[in-house]
Amino acid sequence: MAVLLPFQGIRYNGNKVKDLRKVVCPPYDVIDAQAQDRYYHAHEYNIIRVELGKENPGDTPTNNRYTRAAAFLKDWVKEGVLERDSEPSLYLYKLDYGLPTKEKKTLKGFFSLVQLEEIGKGKIFPHEFTFPKAKQDRLRLMRVCHANTSPIFMLYSDPAGEVIATLERSVDEAHPLINFVGEEEIRHRLWKISTPSVVNTLGDSMKDQPLFIADGHHRYETALTFMTEMREKDHAPGPKPYEAVFIFCSNMDDAGISLLPIHRVIMNPLPCDLKTLKQRLAQSFDVTHLDFNNITESQVRKKLFEEMSTAGRSAAVFGMYAKSEQAFHLLKLKPDLAPKTSKALETLDVSIFQKNILESAVGITDPAAKKESQIQFVKDEEAALKAVQNGSAGMVFFLNPTKIRQVRDVVLVGDRMPQKSTYFYPKPLTGLVLNKF
Repeated sequence: MAVLLPFQGIRYNGNKVKDLRKVVCPPYDVIDAQAQDRYYHAHEYNIIRVELGKENPGDTPTNNRYTRAAAFLKDWVKEGVLERDSEPSLYLYKLDYGLPTKEKKTLKGFFSLVQLEEIGKGKIFPHEFTFPKAKQDRLRLMRVCHANTSPIFMLYSDPAGEVIATLERSVDEAHPLINFVGEEEIRHRLWKISTPSVVNTLGDSMKDQPLFIADGHHRYETALTFMTEMREKDHAPGPKPYEAVFIFCSNMDDAGISLLPIHRVIMNPLPCDLKTLKQRLAQSFDVTHLDFNNITESQVRKKLFEEMSTAGRSAAVFGMYAKSEQAFHLLKLKPDLAPKTSKALETLDVSIFQKNILESAVGITDPAAKKESQIQFVKDEEAALKAVQNGSAGMVFFLNPTKIRQVRDVVLVGDRMPQKSTYFYPKPLTGLVLNKF
């Protein structure tokens, strides 16, 4: 049973921070060094100092990015920069955004806590594998801060949309507690819900729901580890605050959720030459060449993605570009090689890419080698293309986005997808609400 809990969230004090846009940031795992520096300079109270603090040359075991994060958090609470809400609450959160296609959407969900449970032994399901290094980083932060700064993004199924409708009926839609337009022209709106009857109704309606981790696998596994550590030291009876974790929960059946593709950029030096690669690809794929010149490149690229989208409805389809050619290549898996299995994991484009392209054609077969030195995972097609054009990478493979129903089908049978299979968009902001325990 998934146990959802209200909590007394910690939020920025409007008297101390007049412009929330200057103190929030995305989750740590989508922030590069340049963005980190930008958030540092945005405001002295920007949550980046806690979420992803900078490393300094003279760092020691007692003075480092983690100890500084804890000190910032403690000082900001003491100074009244951050304040704890007086009542246990849920927080309705909406993100109004646009896609590159110009389509407008609204992602709806709510912040709450969920009682931690061991993966595979209850109602909480992961969909991707994790990296040990990232878990160790988040664990060191949690040990000193005793806080969740960014929520774990979880999904539930509610075709009728009753859960969010219940929350919407309990708030004044026209007067959110928070309302601003942030990066990427995304509007963020937040309402606090403390009415016990509404909180109880939501808890009852969600208790039998499976919850799927969309983003935040490392944070969830870290919270489990931290709970185990704390239980070894804390033998007092009763529930403990570290036995629950901060989440953003959204309805996977709602059209407001978007899944974006994550493209695979193969770094130099390439494991094989282009001629050999093409010969290998031709064994598994029907290949269509789309030639372009400096004037027609963007037009032909648009055509590539249109054809990928259309053909991808019935087959595994990929795009490819290598620096030494002025052509895109449309790769469509040959019908006789399509996975003849009901196993959802094996029918995923990312699984077919890993087996038929990355391993069989490119020649990267060691799972441990799939790191930045050989592969980069890039969601922005322009950035992926430029990496090849400027010579830092040898080629890029473009993928279609994974479908939400595929995520559900994989996790319900206990499987996990390859790393970087999904990119849920948009991401809940870090800094709107914190959970301190």
